Parts: sequence; C-alpha cells; structure tokens
Amino acid sequence: MAEMKNTRLELCNWIRMEAEHTVDTGFPLDVFPQTVQSIILDMTIYENYKIEFIATSMLSAVSAALGGTYRIRIKGDWQSNGALYIILVGRPGLGKTPPLEAAYRPVRKHDYALFKAYAAEMEAWKAAGENGKKPILKRTIVSDFTPESLMLTHNNNPRSVVILVDEIMGMFNSANRYTNGQLIEQLLTAWSGGALDVTRVSNTIPVHIEHPCINIIGSTQTKRVHELLRKGFEENGLLDRILFVLPKSPEISQWINRDDDGERMSAATTCWERILDKVLALDYDTEAEERIPHVLSMEKEAKEYFFSWWNRKVERINRIEDDAEVDSREMKHPAHVARLALIIQVLRYASDESHLQFVDMASVKGAIRLNDYFEDSYVRIRSFVANDTCEEPPKVLLSLLPDTFDTKTAIAIGKELQGVSERTVMNYLKELCHNRLLRKAKAGHYEKIMYESGKSSINEYEQSTKDCKE
Repeated sequence: MAEMKNTRLELCNWIRMEAEHTVDTGFPLDVFPQTVQSIILDMTIYENYKIEFIATSMLSAVSAALGGTYRIRIKGDWQSNGALYIILVGRPGLGKTPPLEAAYRPVRKHDYALFKAYAAEMEAWKAAGENGKKPILKRTIVSDFTPESLMLTHNNNPRSVVILVDEIMGMFNSANRYTNGQLIEQLLTAWSGGALDVTRVSNTIPVHIEHPCINIIGSTQTKRVHELLRKGFEENGLLDRILFVLPKSPEISQWINRDDDGERMSAATTCWERILDKVLALDYDTEAEERIPHVLSMEKEAKEYFFSWWNRKVERINRIEDDAEVDSREMKHPAHVARLALIIQVLRYASDESHLQFVDMASVKGAIRLNDYFEDSYVRIRSFVANDTCEEPPKVLLSLLPDTFDTKTAIAIGKELQGVSERTVMNYLKELCHNRLLRKAKAGHYEKIMYESGKSSINEYEQSTKDCKE
C-alpha cells in the first residue's frame, strides 16, 4: 500500500513539476524524497517561494537538526558531519528570507522549547537559593553574536549551532574589522573538522569543542555579493567552502488568489515539521559513555561511483601544468558531495522513504547533481561580478577574440583592432584572468570561460562509461 502511495505521489509530483517548469530552474528537485518534493511544490505555488531557495534552505535545516549525531565516511579514516555554509543570492524582493524562515521554523520551535525549559530550571534554581549547578541555555540558532558567544553557545549545545543571518554580508564585513579575523579562523577550522579552543582572561574555564558542527546560511543581494569576493575570503579558502544559490530567473511570481491557500500551506508546514522533528530525535550512540556519532559508510556500488566521479576530475586536474591554474574550490567537491549525500540519506529516512544503515547510490548521485547546481550558481555569480568589476577595454578585447587563442593572436588583434601595445594586451589578459573571464589552458594559450549551464558531471560520467562499454 505504501509503495502504491509513493508511486501515485511520484506521478503527481512529476506532473506538477512539468506544470511549474522546474526544469527551467536547473535545480534538481527530483533528488529529494517524494514527500519533500510535494512540500516544496506546495510552498512554491501557494507561498510564491523560489524552488531553489526553499529546497536549499531545507537542506540546511536538516543539517542543523542532524548536527554531529551522524557522520559519513568519505575515505579511510576521513569522516565528516553534514555542516554546510550557504548563501542565497538574489535581487531585492525576490523572496530570500521567507523560505529560509519557513525551512527553519521547526528548529526555532525546538529552540523555544529549550528556552522554556531553561526558564523553568532557572526559577527552580533561584528558589533553591541558587544552590547546585546553574542551568544553562541550549539553542541551535544564533544570529547576533561575537566569536566568544558563538563558541559558548556551541559549547552549551555540542550537537550543533547554525549561524542564520538575513543579510549575511553585514556579518562578513564586521568579521575582520572587529575580531581580527577570529571568527573566520574558527569557521575555517570547524568546516575542516578541527577542534576549537577559546581561552579568555574573563573566563577562567576555557571552551573546548572537540567535534564542532557549525552551519551557516544567510542571504544577500546580487549588488552586494562582490563584497564577499573582495574580503580576502578567496585567498584564505572560506569562499571555497560556501555553496551559492542564484536563481536563473530574476522574475518575481505574481500572486494568485486561491481558496485553499491556508489549508494547503498548513498541511505542508505540518508535514515538514514532522519530518524535521524525526531528524531532531536522532541521537548519538547511546550505548557509548562519550558522545559518539554514528558513522555511515557508502554502500559498495555508491562508493565505487563516488570514487569514479572524483577520479575523473583528478585525471583532468593532473594534466594541469601550472599550479596557479588549479581551481582550489574544486578540491572541496568530495567533502561537499559527501555531506550532501549524508543529508539526502537522512532526509529520505525522515520521510519514511529509506533507511539509516548506509548511504546508498540514490543519495550519492543526488548529491553530485546538487553540487553541480551549486557550482553553476557560483560560476554565474563570478560572471556577474567579473562583468561588473572588470574595466571596459579588456572586455572589448575579449569580445574580439575567438573562444580559444594564443598570446600571439591576442597581441595581433589588440594592435590591429584596438591600437594598443603588446604590453597593454598582456595586462588586459592578466586582468581578464583575474576576473575569471579567461583562463590559461596551457602556457601561452587561453580559453574564454563560458558562464553557461553545461552538462552535469554526473551525466558526463555516465556518458563516458557508456562510451567505454560501446
């Protein structure tokens, strides 16, 4: 009966996705469990949310709810939790905050229950003459904080914390200005799985977090995203750790008056809360004395697929002769895909559509497709920033050049059509490379960076496999 119900839901979701033209968004909604697909479609239709924003916010909420209770084995002893750093990017009025709040509403409700319990414990503690251990407030979501208070909050709630900030550029702009980069260093360490220590004169007891699990999610406008790229975050590696969401369509959906708006949204909200509550109910290994997370391995075929996907990238990277041309961001892809695979597996379990025995093929494939989408968004953001910040003369030269060319061709075209010297052409090429409008294919040879949606790496892998068999 349950299988028949899922089949009907799958058919219904497929029809609705066709009607809503979800393929045009480029977002792989079908990697989500059928129940969650239905919730997302309801929220898209009845609340006018962007599919990309609500779906990604849900991934973040699941990761925050899961915390450090479950980890995924990537390779050998290399394990990771599901923490994600995410930024939603869009023009003003595109609706970035409402879907973010909708996805996190169950977590906020959970935090409020913890607050009420804390308040009751404080009253009892005071009534007892402040004897015994003073109660501590546990919470998951933080928005306005200092690096010290963030670490203290995480120390009080070792499971996880999530930095949820509406306009996240404000946080990043102040991070280096007032804390000497302390917050950024903490975020870099936490993402990589390192322990965090904070010692202050004002606090006699140092804070030590052995297995940090910090999620970040926030939004920013397209006109402000360039600030992130100019803060040195590319050099220190923070930018490589951030997943970006930039909808392909900047259009705001028109409101449609429907009689069943309230009823459908109430049902969708209730269903989402039930799913996230199931994730929040997951715990560490209760048989161990310490706080030991469960570690999920990939099933054999899924692991082979994951390794083959990454090895194909490795083969291409190894052919690059110039170290400066190696994309450091791409080196984070295995970790991103593994984390997304863990989250998808947990989400499928919480939706009663799978298990938590291991990470299977469907979750791995879905994670690769999600990673492709986030990378496509990142590339389009780089294009937007590059065209906005690059000077006009180099862009004119770029428009005159073929898609692939050598230095000699660029110099000749620059002299003939722009009337500039060889030195000026070389400076133009340097600026175009710096702004990610051009890349060196090899010494003396260049190729334009095409900021368009290409075939996903998962499809490229499967096609290659098919070609080899033939």
